[in-house]
Amino acid sequence: MKSKEIIERLAAMPPRPPGVPAVPPIELVAMVTRMGRSLRQWKKETLADFACVSLSTIERVERAEPVGVESLDRVALALGYEKGAFTAARIPIPREQAAAEFVEEMGNLEAVPVRPFLTHRQVRMVAGTQAFLIHRPELGPAYDADVEALTEWIDLVSWVMGPHSIGGGEFNRRRDLCGNVLASVSELRRRGVTVLVAVMEAPIPGIPDWKVAIISLTPRLSDPGATNRRTILVDRRLVQPGPGYLPYLA
Repeated sequence: MKSKEIIERLAAMPPRPPGVPAVPPIELVAMVTRMGRSLRQWKKETLADFACVSLSTIERVERAEPVGVESLDRVALALGYEKGAFTAARIPIPREQAAAEFVEEMGNLEAVPVRPFLTHRQVRMVAGTQAFLIHRPELGPAYDADVEALTEWIDLVSWVMGPHSIGGGEFNRRRDLCGNVLASVSELRRRGVTVLVAVMEAPIPGIPDWKVAIISLTPRLSDPGATNRRTILVDRRLVQPGPGYLPYLA
């Protein structure tokens, strides 16, 4: 079943009685599963592996066909939701509110080209931005020291080589700083982390050339597809000056 058909089926459903708990319709589960997999740029086989279900189960879910509760729970967990997200009864929110929340969430996402973080040129690119954001939602505390080291080197290289530096630093120092950043990146890769980098243009009033460097850290065990990723989705609202930088990673 195509996405358009699933949306049409959702739109044709009668409104649920207010205040009465109900299990999410399988059509909604199908759309959420398709979108979650697409945002991560996972193949169906990848989601099936993470969920410990068969490929045919994923295909049935995405076609809005009946699937057992246990399998749906596994798919939900694999996509980062809580157990029961697809199967437990809850009080539905009004359709208008759901639509508004969907538009608010998805309407601000922007696809930004991303590449493996490997070169001095990329370090200079990061240094030339007005801000940087390290995104590491799936890395546990065991990686804190490595992430802190990378953050400190990027802070230093940005101070020496960034848009507000004075003179840009001596050539040898600049080269050494780039090497230190890449050494930190290499250590993360050695520990099984995919390191990607992107620069997003996010102009704001008074600063039309505001740019944010986004560095994505993903464990290969939990996201093997990250090594082949060519874009990430970033919420534009969250890359503006101020606290709470957090990109929406795809």
